[in-house]
Amino acid sequence: MSTRSRSTPVFEGWNLVPLAGIPIVGLPFVGRFNNISHTWRDSAGILGGVLGTDSGQLFHAADVYMAAERAAAVPKK
Repeated sequence: MSTRSRSTPVFEGWNLVPLAGIPIVGLPFVGRFNNISHTWRDSAGILGGVLGTDSGQLFHAADVYMAAERAAAVPKK
């Protein structure tokens, strides 16, 4: 796995300043944005784990699907 920082953008403290003039509208947006950001981070972590540990199985499954697709494309007599 890479040692790069895994961060997603979130609104916290100092970066809420642009929304200071519209707190009624801004706060629900901030909550939704942060939820989406955390979901994206979690999903990326799960997919990264799958690719890191089960990539051989994924390639095998892809081969099986490709073989099934080829078999279905063969014209029947």
